Amino acid sequence: MPKSASWYEDTIRSHPGTHFGVWTPEGWKTHKKILGETISHERGLQGDGVKTKFRALPSGVAEGVHDESDLATDGAIYPAEVRIEYPLGRPRWAVSHTYLAYPHADQTLYSQEYTVDYETGNVRTYFRCHVVLEEGITDERDGLTVCVKNRPISTVLVGNKSYPLCNSAVRGVWTDAEKTGENLYVREQVRLCRSLNAIYIPVREAPVIQCHGIWKAEERDVPAFDEAGGCVRPDVLMENRIPLDCPRLGAVGYTLRMAPSTFYEADVELMDSPEVRVSADWLPMLRRCQGRRFKEHETGYAAWGSWDHNKHIFGHPDSYAMLWDFNENGEVDAEDEKLLEQNVGRMVRTNYYTAAYFGNDWLSTGVLLEPEMHVDASVVCAWQQGAGYEPGGGVIRLFNSPGPGQRVFVEYHYDAPAESGNDAIHVRYRTARGEALL
Repeated sequence: MPKSASWYEDTIRSHPGTHFGVWTPEGWKTHKKILGETISHERGLQGDGVKTKFRALPSGVAEGVHDESDLATDGAIYPAEVRIEYPLGRPRWAVSHTYLAYPHADQTLYSQEYTVDYETGNVRTYFRCHVVLEEGITDERDGLTVCVKNRPISTVLVGNKSYPLCNSAVRGVWTDAEKTGENLYVREQVRLCRSLNAIYIPVREAPVIQCHGIWKAEERDVPAFDEAGGCVRPDVLMENRIPLDCPRLGAVGYTLRMAPSTFYEADVELMDSPEVRVSADWLPMLRRCQGRRFKEHETGYAAWGSWDHNKHIFGHPDSYAMLWDFNENGEVDAEDEKLLEQNVGRMVRTNYYTAAYFGNDWLSTGVLLEPEMHVDASVVCAWQQGAGYEPGGGVIRLFNSPGPGQRVFVEYHYDAPAESGNDAIHVRYRTARGEALL
């Protein structure tokens, strides 16, 4: 892959039309886009239930070439990288236009489930397995940890590299099998933050499990926070029309306006109004999506093989529509319809966390905060923080204890090797055709 002095940047400095960048725990991993034609190849690999490292690729595999004919690159925004399905038909990769359609839009959990060594041709797999419910017992000392049966618990994987950091792999720990009541693993955060630029907001309270909302801060919001930026008066924010009771109300129904940007060298889309009125006109759109439950790898670009922004916002005919899931339970259901009906006519502040995503210690917006990238904006952010875990040992920490030796129920993701089977791992890779063109 072409490298330069901007391989790792402290923030976005390079024009996204000419450069491609991914935010990793080491900083921005950025390269200049090289446009070219590639040739697609396929091969199968056989797992044995143990192995996670495979000699999978020949020499000369394209790395970093942006090929408009490769449908998995969203029009060459992304490079023509190695793509793996396991089993056949289940993508183990996702560009952002897939995971931004997920209820938990964690880039570090979903963007890739394997790493590739282009020099040796080796592939290392990290196939994520979702445990929706597992019974466990808290420790006998103080009840502030619980061990899970499967390990390692999934960690951060982004930019073709794995990091021993916690992410949203653990969703929660509850005292009942219905997963109602207090989530012992999660702490709700509402804080006054500073943005890194017009899109990304770093947060100290990590790992991020879920983002509820991002709102532009106003002077009238300041009394709601202490000197450290923590929210001590949520009632003030509610009075100021930040809907902490149902944050995603302001993430739909907004309108956009165009404004010139020197950084993008083009007009860009900005929010047209700081507030949104909840409309009864949304109800028919919600009802068309009702009954659809989220299933990993069955929604978004990676699953459909094509991308349409409106489908991500309003729902694909055959899959889950995240932005109508007001209660954030992974399904557009009757409660979402009831929430919408109860709030029709309500004015709420516009939520910038709309069709956006997050990482282990950062949040992002779906619409630019300002037309120029290099801004330091004040924003109100609401997200869930996890207590953390030890991946290899399968030990999950809790913020609150139900007591020592108590039965609890856990939802989490872990990494598993491919099971035995003929060509169960399907690898697609590409080689460059002729010289790459700038």
